[in-house]
Formats: sequence, structure tokens, C-alpha cells
Amino acid sequence: MISAEALQAAIGAVAADDKPKRIVLFGSYARGDATDDSDLDLLVIEEAVDDRAREMVRLRRLLRPLRVPADILVYSEDEVARWGDQPGSALYWALREGKVVHG
Repeated sequence: MISAEALQAAIGAVAADDKPKRIVLFGSYARGDATDDSDLDLLVIEEAVDDRAREMVRLRRLLRPLRVPADILVYSEDEVARWGDQPGSALYWALREGKVVHG
């Protein structure tokens, strides 16, 4: 299980980057039912995203020194506005069940 200190350090590392407008913690850590096998699930909302895959890799690399297993979703503000209410998508559930931890 990820300690509270490591969780805050990971969120802080992503928040310290100059791109996130908002960071949403979702999944088991947001619900409070994390287990030893749980990873950190973050939705990072940026003003614009040119290359989603490259940006997700870049953000994961920020967490590498912390050794925190994480899944990071990256969307632009426009994409969130357009697709955030589409049931069934990871974005939909992250917005509905997640907790804003930055922004």
C-alpha cells in the first residue's frame, strides 16, 4: 500500500509541474478501499494536450524517483468539457468518483 506521505509526494510532484490545471485522485485511494495491490490513479487536466501518450509517460517519469506505482490519465480542459459526461469511460468515472487534489 502507498503511504499517505508517498501519496502526497506523488501528487506534489505532478502538481509542481507547470502544466496541470487540475489533478483528480480517483480509484481505490479516492474511495478509501486501497489494498497492497492498489496503484495510484490520477487524472491530470491540462489546458492543452498535444501528444497524450508522450505526456502520460513524461508525468510517470516525474514519479519514478518516488517509486510509486501509478496510472495517469491526461486530458485537455476542452476534452473534459466535451467528453466528461459520457458514461462508461474512465474519464467519466474519474470525474464522478474522484477527489480534486490540486487546482
